[in-house]
Amino acid sequence: MRLRHIEVFHAVMQAGSLSGAADLLNISQPAASKMLAQAEHSLGVALFKRLPGGLKATPEAVMLFQETKSLHLSLERVRNLARNLASHPGGMLRIGCIPSLGLSLVPQAVAAFTGLCPDVSLNIRTENNETLSALLLAQEIDVGIAFEPTAKAGITIEELGQAKAVFVGPNDGTTGSGLSPVHLGDLDYSKWIGLDSADPLGLKISATLATLDKHDVSPMIEVKTYYLARALAESGVGFTIIDEYTATGMGDRSFVKELEPAFSIGVSVMTAASNAGTHALKVFMQQLAKRVGRS
Repeated sequence: MRLRHIEVFHAVMQAGSLSGAADLLNISQPAASKMLAQAEHSLGVALFKRLPGGLKATPEAVMLFQETKSLHLSLERVRNLARNLASHPGGMLRIGCIPSLGLSLVPQAVAAFTGLCPDVSLNIRTENNETLSALLLAQEIDVGIAFEPTAKAGITIEELGQAKAVFVGPNDGTTGSGLSPVHLGDLDYSKWIGLDSADPLGLKISATLATLDKHDVSPMIEVKTYYLARALAESGVGFTIIDEYTATGMGDRSFVKELEPAFSIGVSVMTAASNAGTHALKVFMQQLAKRVGRS
């Protein structure tokens, strides 16, 4: 099958009809019908049954659809990249970050960047670590910002600095007075709102608790997003331990306290090893680095 045949096949599978596929591809229905017939002829099998009510995919078509999905997505990525290059030649920076860093650190860096590079267009999205890595390898973003991402082939990781872990919870006298730090050994873990155990900060918290002989404690509630952990803590459900950017980037700071023993997590930028980087990317990374560690 040629690439054009795959495009038509996918369009028919998605639309459920030749007329719908033709609309998706901006071609005539006879042209779509002809290319589908060519695809079936090159394969030597029928992909669709022609019924009075329309087309019905054969089992072979369903199998082929599953196998060609990744190729079809790759074609879409190439088209998107081509459109971006045409619309913003050398003048677009595509940024990806984990949601927690999109609350405070990244907006601050973006605000400074736009003042220095006003002619550069920005595209910003929030994703998890794994998705950021995939987007970098697909050349869909220029930089990813995350907490201690796992090393992957084809991706360069640079640590810019450290983000402190902090306590977020009720200031009800049970966690010490005023601004004094909260000791991890004194907390009631039956009220703990914990992070995903596979999360980089979640792993750091578990390791720190292990040094205090608290191997068996487990969260009352486990969440995947830091800002949800903070929202639950502010609602009086319990307490949580999150990074300083999420803790201080959502309004009221009266719930936030330092921790004893203190620990932190690295803030890193990821770039594709094959990407030399533009001047805009270097400026943005400089602005990020200036702000890492500020609270």
